[in-house]
Amino acid sequence: MKFFRLNKAAALIVVLTSSSAAVGALTSGTYETTGKGNNGPVVVQTTIENSQIKDIKVLKNSETPMIGETAIQQLPSKIIASQSLAIDGLAGATNTSNALKNAVREALDKAGGSEKDLKPVALNKQDAVPNKDESTDLVVVGAGGSGMAAAIQGKERGLNVILVEKLPMIGGTTALSSTAFNAGGSKVQMALEKPYTAEDYYKKLKGKGPDDASLKNLAELSGPTTDWLVNMGADLGRVINGSQHTPKDGGALGSMLVPVMKKKMDSLGIEPRVSTKAEELYVKDGRVAGVKVKNDNGTYTIYAKAVVLATGGFASNPKLVEKYTPMWAGYPSTASRGATGDGLEMAQKVGAGLAQMEKSGPQTVAYDTGHGAVSLTNVRYNGAILVNTDGKRFVNELALTPILGKAIKDQQGGHAYLIFDQASIDRAALMKKYKEAGYFVEAATVPELAAKLGISAANLEKTVERYRQGMYKGVDEEFGRKDSRFSRIDKAPYYGAKISPASQTTYGGIKIDLKGRALTPEGKVIPGLYASGEAAAQYGQGVSIGVILGKLAADSAADDIANVK
Repeated sequence: MKFFRLNKAAALIVVLTSSSAAVGALTSGTYETTGKGNNGPVVVQTTIENSQIKDIKVLKNSETPMIGETAIQQLPSKIIASQSLAIDGLAGATNTSNALKNAVREALDKAGGSEKDLKPVALNKQDAVPNKDESTDLVVVGAGGSGMAAAIQGKERGLNVILVEKLPMIGGTTALSSTAFNAGGSKVQMALEKPYTAEDYYKKLKGKGPDDASLKNLAELSGPTTDWLVNMGADLGRVINGSQHTPKDGGALGSMLVPVMKKKMDSLGIEPRVSTKAEELYVKDGRVAGVKVKNDNGTYTIYAKAVVLATGGFASNPKLVEKYTPMWAGYPSTASRGATGDGLEMAQKVGAGLAQMEKSGPQTVAYDTGHGAVSLTNVRYNGAILVNTDGKRFVNELALTPILGKAIKDQQGGHAYLIFDQASIDRAALMKKYKEAGYFVEAATVPELAAKLGISAANLEKTVERYRQGMYKGVDEEFGRKDSRFSRIDKAPYYGAKISPASQTTYGGIKIDLKGRALTPEGKVIPGLYASGEAAAQYGQGVSIGVILGKLAADSAADDIANVK
């Protein structure tokens, strides 16, 4: 169902029509009810008068900023305007939409009736404003962290920018990020007692592998990009494990970062065009010179001097996951609903090559809430250990995600358990939020926790004791874990959570050079086309890849535009 603005006359018609409904079928009053949201309870206050829904207020929620909160902002007015719950939920925020509607449905039940006692209002459809082709300097496709970074940097470089996003909200997978912005050489890191440099981060990225120019480039850009975000207002003042910047209170990265970037876009006059899907790239004289987009009113073309594809990866496209990263086929996705690989297909049609499509970074510790998967990486980073059904550790919990994901997948049942204590909860605001949402099993003792989780109590006690001894000695003799060793797991109560891998980050994408310019399979630059974030072929860490490459692509586009005669 589509909704349109009403003029004063139409609004009067709505009131008169609604008042003709049978009065008294619903008991007037204000009712407080709760729906199950994506991240926890959504508490709603619904006011009913004369068998009409007069007001809907959300009193409490822990939904993701820019995603679930968008549904909370938009749906109440639509329900009230139509006097119906038979409205479309917000694409990309289905769980929050359902939570809100279910809470209102329960309020109607408390009022002694149901939806049938509401008389739906037929909203008058005003003539839609027809689409018109437009021209600008830079079009950015995708409004996740990478697209927002590209739009902001492009505008700051003096370009006229149009940002389009196929979902009804911005943020993409960045909004769902719970952990850290990885970098080396930022001002925060260089002020540490033991400074952490870009070279340190490069060594961490490449591990024991050969030198890699793309990783070197990412590492060198990471510090200045972190400083850029901090100057924008981002809270990245807490550093753990050398490379990882987090909010000072240990809260979720995405919930902090996306609103900060949105505020910056607002100050620059960048208004994202949501519910606007890029359909194909426009090419003129061998140069990508725009993009054809589609919204509710139809299609139009945005002509531009450059296009940045920041459309995300393909972790939420089961067919592409099965084709390119079959190891994670059948697993849920913790990436944005919009991460379906749209940009890859568009780029290929204009001659771009794809690279490293087989590389992926799964979400290693995804928790099944019953209505979707949620990342518990923050738990792993705050001191938890991983055990299998036998109650035994089996891997370094801070291993690279492909290694860790496979190790968990290979355990009995394809799952494992995070084990931690109150000390871990006390470290971070997000841990407290997860506890309140009911994600954790709690017990007074380790054996009691094992019993509740259904794993070997005797083995778990031995495992925890062995880990404690390693903490006392200052070395993990079992698996060589060096990072995120914040708890000895000896402060009651104790907690556990059953987890399994999920599809999340894909490193394969459009082939690019070190300036973010799209390349043909043979390595030739495609004029006017740039790729960033997970749309590009780039290894690294999710949010960092997104923001660093988004800023880089916009810089390169601005330089190239200045040089085009």
